[in-house]
Amino acid sequence: MRLETTNRVLMRLQFRLLYRIFMIFTSISFSCSLFGQERYSFVTPQIDSICQNTLDLVRIKQSLVLQQYAVDNDVEQIQHTINVMNRHLEEAMNERVAIDNELVAINRHIDSLTPKRPDGPRPKENIIDILYERLSFHGSYGLNINQLALSNWAAGGENTWAGKAFANFTLLDHKKAFEQKLTGTFAFGISRFADKRLEKQDDKIDLTYSLSLNSKTQWNITMVSTFNTQFANGYKYPNDSTVISSFLAPAYYTVSAGYSYKTKDGRFQIYMSPLAGKVTFVMNQELADKGSFGVKKGYYDQDSIWIPGENIAPAIGVNAIINYKRPIGKSITYTTMLNTFYNYIERRDDDRLRLDVNWENTFDFVITKYIRTILCVHLKYDHNTTFPVYETIEGVETVVDNVPKLQLKESVGIAFVHTF
Repeated sequence: MRLETTNRVLMRLQFRLLYRIFMIFTSISFSCSLFGQERYSFVTPQIDSICQNTLDLVRIKQSLVLQQYAVDNDVEQIQHTINVMNRHLEEAMNERVAIDNELVAINRHIDSLTPKRPDGPRPKENIIDILYERLSFHGSYGLNINQLALSNWAAGGENTWAGKAFANFTLLDHKKAFEQKLTGTFAFGISRFADKRLEKQDDKIDLTYSLSLNSKTQWNITMVSTFNTQFANGYKYPNDSTVISSFLAPAYYTVSAGYSYKTKDGRFQIYMSPLAGKVTFVMNQELADKGSFGVKKGYYDQDSIWIPGENIAPAIGVNAIINYKRPIGKSITYTTMLNTFYNYIERRDDDRLRLDVNWENTFDFVITKYIRTILCVHLKYDHNTTFPVYETIEGVETVVDNVPKLQLKESVGIAFVHTF
């Protein structure tokens, strides 16, 4: 419709222009006849130039009119799009208002269901709630089983069954100013042989408490206290009548203060203390009288009176602890802990190294969520724990000396583990 109207307008313009040209030409011819001048021919160069320029102007005007029509059409489409978008925006705003009104109604309903706080001073916060938000407690426990069955086995051997129960936990109290951490490791295992003989396989009670003052760097002032002992008696197997250790015999308690460094991911941590105290307890008097584990043994004085052995052996030295934990692949985790203590005030006449080393290595192979294979390698050296040295004298094995030796314990087995 708009295009037809435009064409009619153009036709009218062309007609008017031709009419004007015709009137100009007639007027000139008539005036020339009146004033006795010579008439121009109908088509002269001047008239032809005027007509050509006029036609060019008509074409330009027609082009401009078409362009104006296209622009008007685009403007109309854009305006239509804007109107549609405005309607959608108005609908969205109405929906938002409706949602806000529904939320207000729901909140009012919730407030009506919630009992109001009684007037007066608010009660103090419960210490249990405060600790629950601040404390972190996790750990694991499980059972490790090993079994060997032989029947008509030419190479020899003995049927054996071994089991070990273990548990560990970590209690962490973290604040901006300081951090407290309590860790515990417990293990007890026995082995049963074909002759129904029972032997202790593993026995451990390890407790560690640390207090660190947090700083802006990775170095912190730290205090560490450890306690180590065992559950039951240990015997000189296969002789199960000679006790060589028991509960609190020995027991080791250390307390030290120094600096600790921990990486940002928490996998590596080292603690160094230039001044540490260590106390060895031997509460089994029979072992204390023998001078086991470094305590002063009993003796007869000049009057043949028996002076019992001491139950405590204190020491002062340097303590260093290194902890490292790293995953190997997706299902293997390696954990190691190295604890060293050097006694620099003890005076000895022999050549013993006054160094105690406790190095534990664990490889945890995860099979399923609750089944794992655990490999443990434990190295230990205590310069106060001695072992007899035998020599054959006249065909009889005789103890000629007692010296400290590197102790090694290795175990591997299937474990049923539950973590929390």
